[in-house]
Amino acid sequence: MQDVITRAKIAALPDHAELRVIAGAIITRAARELIKEKGITLQFDEDADPESQDKDEHAEHAIVTVVGCDRVGIIARVAEILAGSNVNILDISQTVLQGFFAMIMILDLSCSQDDFAELRQKLEEAGEEMGLKITLQHEDVFQYMHRV
Repeated sequence: MQDVITRAKIAALPDHAELRVIAGAIITRAARELIKEKGITLQFDEDADPESQDKDEHAEHAIVTVVGCDRVGIIARVAEILAGSNVNILDISQTVLQGFFAMIMILDLSCSQDDFAELRQKLEEAGEEMGLKITLQHEDVFQYMHRV
């Protein structure tokens, strides 16, 4: 199971402390913000890939799920909203099972013109218009909720 670094864990540390982090640990957005505020240094295990850590440091990933009755234009409408907010689609998987549409997208929100709440609202409203359930979650929350 992956280690989860939360804001509460960071709040318990003194300013300018060093924290040893296991490779693959999930660091919540609130924890990352507090790490910067308190000047905490993260020490990653030797197994960790420093190149991927640098990439992920500035990335803000999210997961979109879409479920409902299949109809023309679902992917186009969701992609239109995301493009309008300058959100990059990193990966997408969709299927239709006996008339039901299911899709999951992994997004990069780091260049988004909308804040997270605004984007979530736009997607939920589009879902209501099309008779779908559209959900937007931060990647770290999604991984935490769906861990085994």
